[in-house]
Amino acid sequence: MPVIEGYEMPDELYYTEDHAWLKVEEDNKVRIGLSDFAQKLAGEISFVKVPKVGKKAVPGKLLFSLQSGKWAGKVVVPVAGTIVEANKDLLYEPQLINENCYGTGWVAVIKAAGLAEDLAGLKTGEAAHRWLRQEAVRLESEQNN
Repeated sequence: MPVIEGYEMPDELYYTEDHAWLKVEEDNKVRIGLSDFAQKLAGEISFVKVPKVGKKAVPGKLLFSLQSGKWAGKVVVPVAGTIVEANKDLLYEPQLINENCYGTGWVAVIKAAGLAEDLAGLKTGEAAHRWLRQEAVRLESEQNN
């Protein structure tokens, strides 16, 4: 697994501007979670509001929100469709995101309606690596000012 600026970033995933990851699965399903970059910056996650199964997923609308001792944030819906799974374990063990953000710390699965179009606007591979490097530099610059 590639490590970019100290953050794990699997090549087979897609990434959003708000630091979510997406894994395309069978039958146009997309598993979504919070990236290693975001979970490390947030610190220990203390609360996750997972989406409701059956809810329509509209790009740009809230998918899930979370909190840590020093941060509160949200991730918006990256692909249109319907939410078919939500990781209810996060309600009782939100730190699963910190422990295994690309595994047991996943948040939701969306059955995508127009997957190819939605994925075209996301980052993957070397483009995602370049973007994360820029994000890391930007963050370091902000912290030094």
